[in-house]
Amino acid sequence: MPDNQELIRERLGNLGLGTCREEEIFRELSDHVADHAAALEARGVPRDAAVRAALDSVFNWPEFREEILSAETEEAIMNYRTKVLWLPALCALTLSNVMLALIQVFGPPPHFYWFYTGKSMQPMIAFFVPWLISQPVVGAVAAYWSRRAGGALRHQLLAALAPVIALLGLFVLILPFSMVLDKHVAHNIRLTAFLVLTVVWVLLPSVPLLIGAAPFLRKPRPQSS
Repeated sequence: MPDNQELIRERLGNLGLGTCREEEIFRELSDHVADHAAALEARGVPRDAAVRAALDSVFNWPEFREEILSAETEEAIMNYRTKVLWLPALCALTLSNVMLALIQVFGPPPHFYWFYTGKSMQPMIAFFVPWLISQPVVGAVAAYWSRRAGGALRHQLLAALAPVIALLGLFVLILPFSMVLDKHVAHNIRLTAFLVLTVVWVLLPSVPLLIGAAPFLRKPRPQSS
């Protein structure tokens, strides 16, 4: 009698996932069938009948095959995005924040500027010049990592701009809450503060990030086999 893997292979056919991956899948399914059959044998079912019953527990093998292929495709897409986008972006975000924290601790201090409109004083701007100077390194590391992992140009750009994208998302979330919860500050001042923060912490750092990433923004290198 053929072993469990051969019986499963007859029902699923060639999955087209590569020899190693298919062997893993057939081995895992064979183990599940063996466990199910062993449980039936413990209840007094003959071995051959127990194996057939375990295999028959899958009511629709073609549909089961499509589910396996769909799960493998989704997993491959997630693994690809993790390699070419999420990990480089996380690295860029972490590196940028670490540099900012070190500058805040060890200096030099930022340059502060205030806006004066008539008799009112508008929100200040804090320029961390050394932090801005360090951002080309962050953009270069993220773009290079993404390209080496096989990322497309959009992945390289998104990874390099991850620090400012995260800050923009934070500002967008904070503004509505501040308008609802804080009744003591006029809306026009909040909007002015939002625009100032966007310019100083999003648009301005985007320039050095892109400058650092620019030499590495190209089509990914072909992966060696």
